[in-house]
Amino acid sequence: MAQYSGNDTFPASAELVNDGTVRDAGSVNVLAETALDRTTFLRNVGFRRVAAWSHTNEVTIRSWTFSATTYAPNTSFPSDWLVTVPNARVGDIITVDASGIFASDASTSFWRLGATDNSTGGGSEVLLPGYVQVGIDDGEAQQQYATISTYHTVVTAGATRLRMLGRYEGTLGTIFAIIATGVLRATLLRPTGSSA
Repeated sequence: MAQYSGNDTFPASAELVNDGTVRDAGSVNVLAETALDRTTFLRNVGFRRVAAWSHTNEVTIRSWTFSATTYAPNTSFPSDWLVTVPNARVGDIITVDASGIFASDASTSFWRLGATDNSTGGGSEVLLPGYVQVGIDDGEAQQQYATISTYHTVVTAGATRLRMLGRYEGTLGTIFAIIATGVLRATLLRPTGSSA
């Protein structure tokens, strides 16, 4: 008797035992291994995991300050507004949602989410679709509660880092920040076409 836990493959077909097949372990194992391989593969597709960060403390109000004219993370709490999804595979899809109160008195301010595949191995950050834009109105700072919902398709295997980035254009006064509360959530989905 040997233990077999299955490979992460989906065989297209399996050889069936028929009346003329010699009945031995080899003739039966092929079918059993194919079934276990498919079971393992199917277990590994679909929803895999969630990575989340949030600040919902009503006593300790935070302000996450951004200060760059090119997309960069907040400078107040660098480990906030950041999540890492481990063991991402090529072809995996990561859905990302971020919500907060965005405030600015710059001429125009933008916030976007960035993704870095293979973040522990020197991957490059890319900007994801969607953004929040806030600018001054009649000379006054503006703020709005907003949600960014977007996605990222993994192109390099490893840990994928997702984080909030901001930039402004024109003149910046005293505020370019996300204030009070925030949530960043990433959900890893594994489609059948992702690489092993």
